[in-house]
Amino acid sequence: MEAHNRELYLYERLNARVVGVSMDDPITNKHFAESLDLHFPLLSNPLPWMGLRYGAYSHKPPFLPDGSPMWFGRRTVIIDKNGIVRYIKDGSPDVKEILSFLLTLEKEFRGIK
Repeated sequence: MEAHNRELYLYERLNARVVGVSMDDPITNKHFAESLDLHFPLLSNPLPWMGLRYGAYSHKPPFLPDGSPMWFGRRTVIIDKNGIVRYIKDGSPDVKEILSFLLTLEKEFRGIK
């Protein structure tokens, strides 16, 4: 989240917007965003329809080393201007890879080779 926050100006130059999604309630998200001084919205999704839609939530979750289920995983999803999922990657975000992909999408959208 902090990496996205630092690079917001680059995302905006590539016509991209950052949104965080969490299963936490809105009050918890608000405090979390304030604690990290985030400058993008965090959406509360306690009924995991967004996580299900983009594959970040599982009915049959993998298990953590302590045996507890991991219902929701960290995932970066890029959706293009037509609402089509174009990029999905698990784990912590790779900002350089994301920016490179966004540059490719922006060139594609503008018809630049």
